[in-house]
Amino acid sequence: MRICLSLDRSRLLRWHLWLAEALAEVPGNEVSCALAAGSRPLPLICRLLLELERLVYGFRGYGAIDPVEAALRCLPPPQADQVDVVIDLSGAESLPAARRVLTPVFNGAPGEIGVVAAWLNHQDLLVDLYDTARPLRPWTARPASGDREVLATRLDSALSCAVPLILKALYEETSSSASGIPGPRMAVPSFGALSALARATGTVASKAIGLLDVLARGGRMWGIGWRFDESASLLDKGEAAFRVLTGNADSYLADPFPFRHQGQDFIFVEQYLYSKNRGCIAVVTVNRDGTAGASRIVVEEPHHLSYPFVFEQDGQTWMIPESGAARNVSLYRAVEFPYRWTREACLMEGIEGYDTTPFWHAGGFWFFVSPRLWRSTSWDVLSLYRAESLTGSWTSHATNPVLLDARLSRPAGAVIRHGGRTLRPVQDCARVYGGAVTFCQIDALGASEFAQTPVGRIWSGALGCHTYNRRSGLEVIDLFGHIRGLREVTTSYRLLVPDAPVPGPRGVSGPRGQSLSWPVSSGLATRSQAVERKVPRLRRAGHARPFSATE
Repeated sequence: MRICLSLDRSRLLRWHLWLAEALAEVPGNEVSCALAAGSRPLPLICRLLLELERLVYGFRGYGAIDPVEAALRCLPPPQADQVDVVIDLSGAESLPAARRVLTPVFNGAPGEIGVVAAWLNHQDLLVDLYDTARPLRPWTARPASGDREVLATRLDSALSCAVPLILKALYEETSSSASGIPGPRMAVPSFGALSALARATGTVASKAIGLLDVLARGGRMWGIGWRFDESASLLDKGEAAFRVLTGNADSYLADPFPFRHQGQDFIFVEQYLYSKNRGCIAVVTVNRDGTAGASRIVVEEPHHLSYPFVFEQDGQTWMIPESGAARNVSLYRAVEFPYRWTREACLMEGIEGYDTTPFWHAGGFWFFVSPRLWRSTSWDVLSLYRAESLTGSWTSHATNPVLLDARLSRPAGAVIRHGGRTLRPVQDCARVYGGAVTFCQIDALGASEFAQTPVGRIWSGALGCHTYNRRSGLEVIDLFGHIRGLREVTTSYRLLVPDAPVPGPRGVSGPRGQSLSWPVSSGLATRSQAVERKVPRLRRAGHARPFSATE
C-alpha cells in the first residue's frame, strides 16, 4: 500500500514519526511524505506553556509534541502520480492525489490545536477520523487523560490514541468505496494568551493546594471494600454496605481478588509501597464474622505488580498479576498457598499490557488486555489475544485494538455470568482514573469480531472505584478518596438505560455540567482484512485446564 503523510513543515512532530514508523513496519507498505505549501505553526503561547510545564513538572523528552524535523524530512516524497492513501496531518487545501484520504480531527478542530482548546475549555478528549472510504460516519476514539490539568499530558494522550485509530481504520473493511472527497475543512479555534496563561497558573496553584491537602488530611488514597453474602450479590440487591480495609501509613491497597481455599477466605490485593514506589502482591485473610487479618506480601519483583488474578486449575492454584512495567504477562504457581509463589512461565513478551484478564470461551482462552501505546495512559485501549491453552501460542485479535474508549476499555475484574448474561467489568476513566466500574454484556467474541453493550454501573457516591470481583459469596471492590478512618461504605448498582445520561464520577456530571452517555453497542470491531501483525514471543511451561466465567 502506498501511503503518503501530508505534513505541515512548521509542525513536524514526534507523533507523526510514531505513525510513519508503525506504517513502515507493515509488510508491503511504502510510506512517503509531502510537505504542504502553507504552514500553521502552534501559537507562541502554546509553546511557551509547554516550556513552562517542562520547568515546573520536570518533563524530559519523548513527548508526542516534540519536534523531530530531521527524521521526518528523511521520508521520501511520493513517487507515483496517485497514492493509495493520504493521511492529512497538515490541514492543507491541496493534497496529493489519492484513492482514499484520512483526516484526524481533535475535539472538532484540525490539528493539535484542537487538543489545546479542549484543555483550555475543560473538555473531554475526542478524536474523529474522517475517511473518504466511509464518508457517512467518522472513526472515533475517546482518549483518557493522565492529568487533565496538564497540557503536555493531554497532548500525549490524544495524539498517542490517534495513531492506533488511524492504523485501525486503514486495515478495517469499509462498506463503501472511496469518494475522493477529503474531510471537512474546519476553522482553527482561537483563544487569548491571557486565558491560556491563567489556566496554566491555576493548575500549578491547584496542585499546590492538593499537596497541602495531603499534608493536612492524608490526601486521597486507595482501599478495598468487602462483604459476605452467599445469597445475593450487589448486582442482585442494587445496594449493599462494604467494610473498608486500608493500608498503613506506608502503603495502600487496591485491585482485590477473592479466593477460598480449604474453607478459608482470602483477598489478594495490590499493596503499593510508598518507600519503593511500586506495587507488590499481598494477601489478606478474612473471616465470616467480619474480621480481617493484616496484609502480607507474597509476591514481590523489581518492577510494579498489581491486579492479582488468582484461579485454580488441575489441582494447582495460579496467579496472573499485572506486570506491564516488565513488558510481559507472567504466570505464577502457588508452592505453599497462600504465602509462597513461584514464577512458572512467561505467557507473552514484548507487550506493555495492563490488567490482563483471562477468560475461557468457545474452546479457547482469551486475554483482555489494556496496552500502553506510545505515550498513552493504558486506560483507554483494549486488545484481545487468543490461545488454545493457557500456555499455548497467543494470537492477536484481527482488529486489535478492538476498543479506543476511556469509558469502556480497561478491565476491572473477572468476567462473570449474571442473569443469563456474560458481563465484563470495565473501568470508566473518562473523567479520572478509577472513576467507576461499568458492566458490559459481551455480545460477540470471535477471531474477527468483538462487541459489548453497557448494562450497569457501580456507584460509590463521591468515592472512585475500578475493581469488582465476587467468589464463594465474598464480594470485593476497591475505593478511592478520603477513606482513611472510614469503616463502612454503601455502594449501589444501577442499570443503564440505552442513550440515557449517566452520572459522572466523583459526584459530577460531564464537563461543564454536560451528562455522560453512550450508545447501546460500543463494539468497534466487526470484521477485518487479514493483516500480518507482530505477535509477542511466547514461552511455554506447565499445563492448565480451561476455566470459565465465575458468578
